[in-house]
Amino acid sequence: MLLAPAAATTGCAAEAPRAFPTRVGPPAAPELTLVWVGTGEAERYLDGEWRRAPEFDYEFSVEQRRYAGQWQSIKSLRRRHPAYDGSAGPREETCQPEAQGQLPVLIGSSLGDGEGKMDAQFRTATLEMKPEITSFAPFNTYVIEQRYLYEEGRLEETVTLTKREAGGDSPFVRNRERARLFAPQSFSGVPGRDSVAAN
Repeated sequence: MLLAPAAATTGCAAEAPRAFPTRVGPPAAPELTLVWVGTGEAERYLDGEWRRAPEFDYEFSVEQRRYAGQWQSIKSLRRRHPAYDGSAGPREETCQPEAQGQLPVLIGSSLGDGEGKMDAQFRTATLEMKPEITSFAPFNTYVIEQRYLYEEGRLEETVTLTKREAGGDSPFVRNRERARLFAPQSFSGVPGRDSVAAN
């Protein structure tokens, strides 16, 4: 994820997130490592319509390792607007989603678990996660829609925070994420405008 997500791609709000998995030694060598860097523009659902809410905007980065049948991601985000009120999570957050398989995708996260669907080429995904937060929070579900535009080096993701109850959904905040892809490359010298080596 931004996960899954780039899953994961996801906002990361949680009252008491789980601890990251521990290990001894370096991680296993992945088949592929990608880094996504971007921004999230927020809207709040007020009086029956979505309204722009720049105080909820954030910057984020995702370190994504892909293994056979599994994605592991670490997502960090920063909300810098001075008027942000903390209702969607701390200003600075880090979460670690892990996706297993393709259809369906099973998600284990430092926030909570979830599931979803992803196409066989890892280009589009629809995910839902249940964060472990207080029942008094204004949301209890993340709904995530992802589009990986690899040829353009871009990710488009929508993360909706909603309160899901027996009577239906009550949307709270919607984040439209846009990120650029960074992958391993070599340089002919100190990185700069003309120093990227041909790959």
